[in-house]
Amino acid sequence: MISMDEIDSGLYVTHKATGLRYSVIDSEEGEVLLSPEQEGLQDLTVALALFQAEFIATERFRGAPGSRRGGGKSKGRKRPSTAPQAPVGPKCRGKIKKMVRDRGFGFIRGEDGKEVFFHRSGLNAAEYDSLSEGNDVEYVVQEGPRGARAENVKHAGAAEA
Repeated sequence: MISMDEIDSGLYVTHKATGLRYSVIDSEEGEVLLSPEQEGLQDLTVALALFQAEFIATERFRGAPGSRRGGGKSKGRKRPSTAPQAPVGPKCRGKIKKMVRDRGFGFIRGEDGKEVFFHRSGLNAAEYDSLSEGNDVEYVVQEGPRGARAENVKHAGAAEA
């Protein structure tokens, strides 16, 4: 878990489930503002508890010439040797019930009839953009700070065996 004293501008982090990399822009009032490394994604504001649970620190900004960000302080920490972990939990099948594209999330109705939340941060951007209401999908259920959450959501035909 990332400690409070590590969270400052210039920290690079990786989302554990998706492997997406972000840099910390700012943290205040229980939220962390992140900027994605990948083109085409928007900045992301994450609740502090969720940030600490779902992201790992990967490195500090080094002030390379031509970089768009400035000023992270190196505190002499080693890079964590842990690679992002794939989500673990029951694999499920269901249909996309609702997509809220402008806010980056949706809901899946599982074959068991239960609805589960998913967020674009829990899958890669190309996969999220290809999903539509009514699509058959496979996913892994994870317990998040606010309850069950679908991670690694993929079209049922494209899911790994």
